[in-house]
Amino acid sequence: MTQTNITSQLVAFQGYISACQKSYAKCIDVVEHQHSIAGMDATMRLHHLKFDGNGQPMIAALAETLYGHIIDYCLSVRNRATPLTSIEAAKLTKEARKLFIHPTNTLASPDTTGEAGEILLYFLLESVLGVPQIVAKMELKTNPNDELKGSDGIHMCWNEQDERVDLFFGEAKLYQDVGGAITSALRSIDTFHDNGMQQHEFSMVTKHFKYTDVNVKAAVTQLLEFGAPTGDIRINHACLIGYDWREYGNLPKMATSVLTDEFRKRYLADSQRLHEHLQKRFDTFQKKHLRFEVFFIPFPTVQDFRDAFNKALN
Repeated sequence: MTQTNITSQLVAFQGYISACQKSYAKCIDVVEHQHSIAGMDATMRLHHLKFDGNGQPMIAALAETLYGHIIDYCLSVRNRATPLTSIEAAKLTKEARKLFIHPTNTLASPDTTGEAGEILLYFLLESVLGVPQIVAKMELKTNPNDELKGSDGIHMCWNEQDERVDLFFGEAKLYQDVGGAITSALRSIDTFHDNGMQQHEFSMVTKHFKYTDVNVKAAVTQLLEFGAPTGDIRINHACLIGYDWREYGNLPKMATSVLTDEFRKRYLADSQRLHEHLQKRFDTFQKKHLRFEVFFIPFPTVQDFRDAFNKALN
């Protein structure tokens, strides 16, 4: 396959995005800012939950939205019919639900799994960046009670502007403390490369390609022919940094539209603190050749989000 043919197949691959842009727009928004990261090719993205008519952050709506995507997130297209009948959809939803950890969530033993963050990161990569998932790692779990090994997701797209393939490895962290979440994410990425996990995941792309299109699979396989990316593939890491933000408790009672404006002003003002946390940790990060997309999302508590997703799942 010539380079021209490879490129044309990867351009066509963009049509495989399954995350719903309309669903994203109903419950999540973005705040634009002027911060940049020195010494790294990294983009800092400030996203947040929208507020409902009663002035409450739309955590339950986000959880239900993510639940509505579990078939696409968990199960390869090659293993299911397209389009699905209602009976097939119900069967596959049940199958996908079984792949998640179902913790017994109590005050004494709250859920601390990362799966809610992992599916949220998948949703953001597809709906915000337009980067399709290329391996459904959830269906490769041999034990539903195990968390994913390696990265928290593998996505790929053709970057038309730079004329090369961008391969994304996901890293999702839901922490009470934003600084701890950033530190943990970069530590995991360090380990991912130091332990050679990336080679294992390159092979997963070719062995467990999510889609049925043999031409696209052939193009991807050729790019990863020797178990490592060619010069046409660029390695990226997409990080979700979910964290508790006390400011939710300090918001005044007001109409939703005014409340949203006030929240966004406070979030933008706090972005300097977020930028300083991120810059400080990137200053000592050794693998500066890697590219990063960093999604920040504040929650009243990340436990609220985990609980809401588990409720939707159960």
